[in-house]
Amino acid sequence: MFHRVPVAYGKALLLAAIVFVAVPGVVAAGQQATTAPSTTNLRQLQQAANRGDARAQYDLGTYYARTDIPDHNDALAFEWTEKAAVQGLADAQNALGMMFLEGRGTMRDYAQAEAWVRKSAEQGFAAGQYSLGFLYSVGAGVKKDDAEAVAWWRKAADQGSAIGQNMLGVMYFSGRAVPRDDAQAVEWWRKAAEQGQPAALWNLGVAYAAGRGVDADLKQAVQLWRRGADRGDLSAMNSLASAYSTGAGVDKDPKAAVDLWRQAADRGDPAAQHALGVAYHDGAGVPQDFIEAYKWLYVAVAQSAGTTDQRSHIFARDAVGTNMTSEELLEAQKRAKAWLDGFKPPSASVR
Repeated sequence: MFHRVPVAYGKALLLAAIVFVAVPGVVAAGQQATTAPSTTNLRQLQQAANRGDARAQYDLGTYYARTDIPDHNDALAFEWTEKAAVQGLADAQNALGMMFLEGRGTMRDYAQAEAWVRKSAEQGFAAGQYSLGFLYSVGAGVKKDDAEAVAWWRKAADQGSAIGQNMLGVMYFSGRAVPRDDAQAVEWWRKAAEQGQPAALWNLGVAYAAGRGVDADLKQAVQLWRRGADRGDLSAMNSLASAYSTGAGVDKDPKAAVDLWRQAADRGDPAAQHALGVAYHDGAGVPQDFIEAYKWLYVAVAQSAGTTDQRSHIFARDAVGTNMTSEELLEAQKRAKAWLDGFKPPSASVR
């Protein structure tokens, strides 16, 4: 006979999984999805691109970059984007830089990424200014320099770039390269949130939850997270799920929490995978199932490789596994590996 991990331990794991983190990951701005042209329009677009029309070349490159079409072809996306960039089209230059950064359709080359993004930024293109700030923030192709990142994000933000406004807010909130100023952070996040920028909606919700720069208001935080979650932001989904799980700012609803965590977990988010595993362990919002609990914690460990969060996922997985039979462990590992084998990471998008 073996002993199950006590429910109280599962709750402790959950609390560890929902700690608010104010600084989201930055996703570089590249080509954005557009409506797929009809067969006739695509033929006309190709003809215009072949005649040397830079806009048509960029649009054709953007079309081939789409991952949701049968014609998806990164090599062709790179080829046509480069043709447009060479002609001086600022948005094509920014997109080309991001392709070099990510190694899409070409070999990864940080120096080339920086060179093309800078050309775009120096033309005053807001997305290019945001991207150059991103390169400075991570030290890709340039020496890492938060002050330069802030300078370029401010240029983008002043032009109304929502993602630039969001990142400027992040820097004020964390006091990176600027004096910490919660009121300034909230002001920039509010500007971005008014444009529906998902990460800003989440960040502004964090500010309301923590009472930083605004009076604490959990109901307002939940409303903002719901808007962010509706736009697919993983951080907002996790925070909204945690609110449902604990009844903070909203009526307690464990099933709604699980539904949100499952959506985020299926998109590869380790924090949501961890929380979903805890929910299965506790039988909160789902029937108690230790095999599913171990499976999701195993997946969280695999998907968080190389991050500082992996240790907490390992600790939780092993704590649950200690009280499972060998047959249960084998079945849980089998399910986890099957999920990992079938997982397709979503393509990068503008946040």
